[in-house]
Amino acid sequence: MIDCREAVGRMWVYLSQGLEAHDVEELEDHLGACQRCCGELEFSRELRERVSQAGAAQVPPTVRDRINELLAHDGQPGESA
Repeated sequence: MIDCREAVGRMWVYLSQGLEAHDVEELEDHLGACQRCCGELEFSRELRERVSQAGAAQVPPTVRDRINELLAHDGQPGESA
């Protein structure tokens, strides 16, 4: 089974339906056993939806930069670039 770091790292691609079937299966197996990562997935879904509704042009550059920073660190708070 994959660990939390790997699961979080796959979530955005998963939400875009870009993972291979084997990777989807591994992620879904992990989500079935990990409540924390289920929360991360729901947060990611909500964030994608809100950004999509607002349109990328309306998202301030500082917010885009912060999102990119978080994604670069697999969404782990407390890590800096």
